[in-house]
Amino acid sequence: MRELDEDSIAYWAKRNPNIVVADEVLNEAMVNDGDGGFRRCVDRQDVLDYGADRVRRVKRKFRDDKLDPTTSKMKGGTVTTSLLVSHLPKSMCVEIPGFYPVLDSRTGEAALDADGEPMMRSRWVARDRDEARRYFQDVIQYLSAEAIPGGPDAVLGYDIQHSESTPHVQIIADTFAPDPKDEESLRVESSQAWFSHREVKDKQGRQKSGKTKLREYHRGLKQHLVDRGYDISPDFDEKRHLVGMGKEEYGRTMDAKRSVDILRDRAVEDHEKLNGWDAELLDRRHELEGEAERQRDHMESLERREADLPMLRRHLEEEVRKDGVKAAEAEIKEHVQRGVATALAPAQALLDRQREQLEEQLTLAAKERDAYTSTAAQFDQMIRNLQPLVKRWEQANPHTDKGARAQRNAARLRQFEQRASQFRSEAPEHDPQPGE
Repeated sequence: MRELDEDSIAYWAKRNPNIVVADEVLNEAMVNDGDGGFRRCVDRQDVLDYGADRVRRVKRKFRDDKLDPTTSKMKGGTVTTSLLVSHLPKSMCVEIPGFYPVLDSRTGEAALDADGEPMMRSRWVARDRDEARRYFQDVIQYLSAEAIPGGPDAVLGYDIQHSESTPHVQIIADTFAPDPKDEESLRVESSQAWFSHREVKDKQGRQKSGKTKLREYHRGLKQHLVDRGYDISPDFDEKRHLVGMGKEEYGRTMDAKRSVDILRDRAVEDHEKLNGWDAELLDRRHELEGEAERQRDHMESLERREADLPMLRRHLEEEVRKDGVKAAEAEIKEHVQRGVATALAPAQALLDRQREQLEEQLTLAAKERDAYTSTAAQFDQMIRNLQPLVKRWEQANPHTDKGARAQRNAARLRQFEQRASQFRSEAPEHDPQPGE
């Protein structure tokens, strides 16, 4: 009930980073009115006074705590007070993501994720505070009827808190119940409620343990709330409940879970990127294979055209010779020189043009060969860059689907590397010259 005192708010806000001071005004402190109900509490002393009045009605003397020298722990004292907490279900809340920084439990500083960014966690606020109030009142109704020995009269007070990470109610109750031998007096029944007691047995007549009672309370409370229409799961998880995890340990566990979730999401993202890279690599490899095939066909075409050059030159010379002989025979002797020059000039020009065309083609072929060589060099660099990945593929476990697929990818890449090496070895080592 710190909201009743500004000093208490300041004191606890320094010690509890979950407290949102601006929302302290939303908290609701209630005290037992002594007439079967509760009223708003304006002074915590009212709760203490009500509790002290019930203590005075207990006839049996309380046992004091004693130090056990074998364990250095206090034991043997009378349990007089029960402190109970119930949180509002997430289905009745609205999430505010990234509200709180996650604090390192050792340093108290903000914890960072693998990228060096501050880790954040959500805050949950009540969707409807009136609905939340009814929920908590139903919780108190069940606990008063089924768990707290003295019923509603034993609930000294409670505080509905809206100023922390999750809306919850804190209940303070004593462990006193009416004395069947004296209706004006009370007796301690903490064992009957929370621990093992000879008077509390199951259907088989066996004495119930404290854990058995707690399981039954939790199961009954959940069914009680489900019957009233609250949106909560009706299942009771025996394995995860009542594990003895305290608030601090639970907080550390949730921080660790958030770290694991971040790493898991990053691993999934990296795996998807790797799959994308694999697909891109396969596409690029297919492109390079097609380009290498086209380069090889083009080189073979250039080699065939280059082989035809001597034959074309001889054919041209033969045609020129025939034209010269015909011209000489048709001309008179005194005009032989002029006729020969006239006949040879067009042929020489044609020869020059064809030679220029062939030289342009050879230059183009040399550029294309250089482009092929550059492409091959880029491919070599890509192959070298992929060597670590290929080695991991080759070392993968062949008895798993992923490992078998990795080894097949590695084998295909090795085959393509051998073919590319063969293509490069067959490429000409120098530019062809006219006449070759």
